[in-house]
Amino acid sequence: MTDERLRWEVAALAGRLRTCEAERDDWRARHDEAARERDRQRDAVRALRGSRAYRLGRALASLARRSPPQPPRPRAGRPAPAEIPAHVYVAIGLTPETLRVFTRALAQRILVHADHLPVVVTDCAAFRTARVRGVLLEYLPDARTWQRHRPDVPWDDMLTDRLARLFQDHRCVRTAVLDPDRPPTLADLLDTVGVTTASRASFP
Repeated sequence: MTDERLRWEVAALAGRLRTCEAERDDWRARHDEAARERDRQRDAVRALRGSRAYRLGRALASLARRSPPQPPRPRAGRPAPAEIPAHVYVAIGLTPETLRVFTRALAQRILVHADHLPVVVTDCAAFRTARVRGVLLEYLPDARTWQRHRPDVPWDDMLTDRLARLFQDHRCVRTAVLDPDRPPTLADLLDTVGVTTASRASFP
């Protein structure tokens, strides 16, 4: 084998080696990018699962899968009392001032047209300052406080159980989940615009 032929073969091997190294580096770069994308997706999923909207949606979906409670039968010889239906307003994440403004607007709405009993479920520790005539307030601890005191029971499950009890106790026919950043005003409540309201049977 001549020296020139040997140089050609060495150059060819070196070229193939560089090609392999380039492919290896490209594969590593793609692998690193895929790993970063996987981590971003994982962080996004964790953030979503920890978000208020996800927790509320999961609790309401779990509640919808349960069999609707049967209303208690009236005692023999007594007619069933005429009752207006109850609507549950899930007001999670509202500040004390926002909660006060909402309950006052809700009370004014009921004065205009008393077609239902409003039951407001809130995790605001200062809920007592939002009490108004004609509106029932039901308090439950926020997710962080609940996790600190009862880590054995998920907050979603606690919310589902509480809503189920409220539906049974108050014979709720509708529920509304409030956006804490844009709670409905009196005008919204009068026009039934600005709050997501649905019958229990329509939940997914």
